[in-house]
Amino acid sequence: MAAASLTLGAAAPSLAAGPPAAGAGEAREPVIHVISTDTPVTNAPSAFATAVSTCPAGSVLVSGGMWGSKVDATDPAPPINGLRAKGTFPSDASGTVSLDGTQDPVFWAAVGNFGGQSEEGDKITSFAVCAEGTALDHRVVSVASVAAPTQVGTPLVTAACPTGTIAVGGGGHTVPPPSASLKAVGSFPSDAQGNPLPDGAANPRYWTARGVINGHADPTVRTYAFAVCADPGDMNIAVVRKDGLGPQEGSSYVIPTATCPTGRHLLGGGQDLLGGALGYSTGAHLRGSYPSDAAGEPALNGTTDPTSWSAVIASGGGGGTTDQPVLIYALCADFTHNTTTSLAADTTAPLFGRPVQLTATVTPGATGVGTPTGSVIFADGGTPLATVALTGGTASFSTAKLQPGAHQFTASYSGGPTMRASATTAPTTVTVGFSQPCLTTTRSGPLTVAANQALCLAAGGRQSGPISIQPGGALAVTGGQISGPLSASRPSALTLCQATVNGPVSVTGATGYVMLGSDHQPCAGNSLSGPLSVNQNTAGLEVSGNTINGPAQITGNGGSGLTAAEATPAFTANRVGGPLSCSGNTPSLRQSGNTANGPRSGQCA
Repeated sequence: MAAASLTLGAAAPSLAAGPPAAGAGEAREPVIHVISTDTPVTNAPSAFATAVSTCPAGSVLVSGGMWGSKVDATDPAPPINGLRAKGTFPSDASGTVSLDGTQDPVFWAAVGNFGGQSEEGDKITSFAVCAEGTALDHRVVSVASVAAPTQVGTPLVTAACPTGTIAVGGGGHTVPPPSASLKAVGSFPSDAQGNPLPDGAANPRYWTARGVINGHADPTVRTYAFAVCADPGDMNIAVVRKDGLGPQEGSSYVIPTATCPTGRHLLGGGQDLLGGALGYSTGAHLRGSYPSDAAGEPALNGTTDPTSWSAVIASGGGGGTTDQPVLIYALCADFTHNTTTSLAADTTAPLFGRPVQLTATVTPGATGVGTPTGSVIFADGGTPLATVALTGGTASFSTAKLQPGAHQFTASYSGGPTMRASATTAPTTVTVGFSQPCLTTTRSGPLTVAANQALCLAAGGRQSGPISIQPGGALAVTGGQISGPLSASRPSALTLCQATVNGPVSVTGATGYVMLGSDHQPCAGNSLSGPLSVNQNTAGLEVSGNTINGPAQITGNGGSGLTAAEATPAFTANRVGGPLSCSGNTPSLRQSGNTANGPRSGQCA
């Protein structure tokens, strides 16, 4: 068999320097390491050998396996029929089985022996499967045993993980090791009664071992089952199971393999050899159960992220297993954690033209799994506003371009390495308001909007006299009337919707968004009885649907608004009663549907 020709190194390599463990910084994909150790078997009938492997610093033991093979990698011949598995289990450094309740095991042992035949140059390999960058906390070994079999037969014994934990790996062992006719043939995830779990089962809690004896009775024999149990957090394990038949001829073998689906990590595995209609073939035995590639080749020492679990089931010289089923298992973990996304505003009642900062926080559903990375989409109702990368699990978005009224903000997390996407469960309401109640009656005399002041005229409001907006001031007019000129120098915001202005309008150097009617927001155009001059406004501009009884000049404006429709300065669907000049607007002015009773020049030509 091809697998027998591989040589697995004996030393456990150190992990290369890399990012900190997931709990110490940004979340990243976990890594599964395979460490293997070889021990030769003495050339004598019933001789046995124990190999022990351990995980390198920075990783934790979750499971393990074993393999009996030739030492000489250049020899393609498989070991003789007499070499078989006796056990694969968590242990101490000497290979002694872990006791029930052992906390955080660090060693994995493999035991194999010869039956009635022996040969020179065979070895036993133990495999430790080690997880780095996971939060498999409170690992504990659950052990169960049964005093059997004492005659030809096959006992089952099942170990149960403590409540709240799941099995991330397991093993089985038959003792005493020198017993030539006693063999371990089953080690697999099961239900509480020892029944093998079906393909697709989730989060196993029980592990069952099966022993077989086919010779003289031995009153000292026992069969042990070991479950390595962990608090999974929000990790999910899927059981992959493949069914087949054992070897059909004497002195032959089969290598069944189960492979994890893409996106899942192999944590462990197992196998079971069941009896056929005539029971168990006396010569059938387990040669190996180990992490592998999809073709059944054992994972080499130092392999990272193996995909599959394989077993070698061999027959003796007397014949094959005929109709005996073989089950092979892989435990495949999804380390993608749930997240929750929350959103907070530094103020829920900002003045019009003043900034509001939104901060989204993404929290993993389990502790110690690192800090989420990726990005957050901030939205107002169903309208996306910004996509911001997470830093330290938070993302912030600040804007002073909100129009008056209530805004329903949400945040959606895109997901990232080991982190699932999530979104806020309810909107955060921010209501943009004013320094004082809106004018809804008639007012006479000049009106000055001072710095950091936000004023408004609503339907029914009539301002008789000029309006001057000083730097940093903000004004919103919705359905109101102004008799007199409107001038704004470096305002923080200006909005005119369905307003009437009997006088010239001049807006220069605005540091916030300027909207004089809109073709995409609920802001109808205005009636302006004098010239319009909109120059050098740098934080976004839209002038749409207006009737301008005079010339219009749109010069040197730039910036963008909150939405994609406001990405460039816009001048659309306006009726101009004089010359129209548009120049120096960057990005290039979005303009269409305009008419002018006079020459048109520049970008509006």
